[in-house]
Amino acid sequence: MPELVVAYRSVGFGVARPYLVLHVSGVDGRSGLIPGLIDSGADRTVLPAGYAALLGYGPEDLEAVQGAQVGGSVTLRNAKKPSRPYVPEIPHVVFDVRPSFVDGCETALWGRGDIMRQFDVTIRERRQQFVLAWDE
Repeated sequence: MPELVVAYRSVGFGVARPYLVLHVSGVDGRSGLIPGLIDSGADRTVLPAGYAALLGYGPEDLEAVQGAQVGGSVTLRNAKKPSRPYVPEIPHVVFDVRPSFVDGCETALWGRGDIMRQFDVTIRERRQQFVLAWDE
């Protein structure tokens, strides 16, 4: 099983954490790099609301539902259609995510139901790194 070891990094917040950068292609073909935290506590991928338009999602492509987070209830706008991300260092492993978009969210969260269905993820906190492993 191949592996990619990634050092923790600071992405504008001053503290090194398990940030993974994904290249994401949206529903309209536009694409770009999105840094996000690997979050084993998130059921699915959550993106700041501004990414919806950048990835080509319109109101008709999103379903509003109530969700829970540590601070209480939140309105999620769940994508009805998938985006297609890949890790730039592993461009041949492309998969689907149906992100939830949230107002007031500051950083992307790569959730368990998306990233961890594609990769085995090992957090090495003492070494300040994480490992992604996948099947060929």
